[in-house]
Amino acid sequence: MNSIDTGARRDLQEMRDPIFLLAPPRSYSTVSIAMLAGHPDIYGFPEMLLFKVATEGELPTIGELLSGAEMQARASSFRFARPGVTRAVAQVHEGNQSPTALRNAWEWLNNHVDWSTVRLMDHLLALVYPKIGIENSPDTVTSDRALNACLRSYPNARYIHLTRHPVTSLQSMLKHYAALYPEEVPIETRVRQHLLLWYTSHLRIVKALRGLPRGRWIRVRAEDLLGNPQSRIPGVLDWIGLPQDEHIVNVMTQTERWDFAGLKQMSGYGGGDPIFMNDPMLRSVPPPPSERMPEEWVISGAISRRISALANYLGY
Repeated sequence: MNSIDTGARRDLQEMRDPIFLLAPPRSYSTVSIAMLAGHPDIYGFPEMLLFKVATEGELPTIGELLSGAEMQARASSFRFARPGVTRAVAQVHEGNQSPTALRNAWEWLNNHVDWSTVRLMDHLLALVYPKIGIENSPDTVTSDRALNACLRSYPNARYIHLTRHPVTSLQSMLKHYAALYPEEVPIETRVRQHLLLWYTSHLRIVKALRGLPRGRWIRVRAEDLLGNPQSRIPGVLDWIGLPQDEHIVNVMTQTERWDFAGLKQMSGYGGGDPIFMNDPMLRSVPPPPSERMPEEWVISGAISRRISALANYLGY
């Protein structure tokens, strides 16, 4: 681990402070990054898991990020472990994600295992300059240590808090993570675990952003951004301070144009939501539901009240 030092760690290259999109899993974050990356002044990175293995007060190294990942890669369909960061390095270094570029990126990462993951991010931000880099990794908000490392590493960064209604979030989690549970695990157990993830992640984000100046963060409902992008994108761009017109907004809705959308010959698959990656065209998202939690979820009154209170606070 490397101690967090926001002065000494930076490469001596020009870069712009990044934007981090903060959202728990199953929040439409990958397609939102793909949409924002359509602006000519924004570079959208895949999920790089920069702070996944951070400890309190220290930054992970590239080596620690990659540690144990090779075994995970062999046990999956991924050609490379940590596919998001591997794809990012390949694309930024060589402008493509061919098998050769991905192998070179993996070799480069293994030759820089002593770098902190923030030094890696600085390196990539310098290479995409003058664009603003934006990154999203759900793991950043699923632990205090990861989110604190993000906040401390980039004291001038800005943050987009992306939300999604708890009912549709839970429905998506139940479907997406079904294979991770043995059949004998009852539905109410799965629901409680997924609800806890939704609740603690958003509460962690809310508490963290309260300590920042209001101009440093914005809260956006995914249902609004993706359901009516022509009317919602301009507000986000105004907050970032970027130019816009009808043509730019139309290009941003072409999410399949993102450098990291699609399977990319299968060799670089990963770094985002696999459902979106399989079919990266923008699809209309319905407005948030008005119904309460389904009765078959068997949620206690206390838990239901807490979820409802936080959902109301987030604008639902």
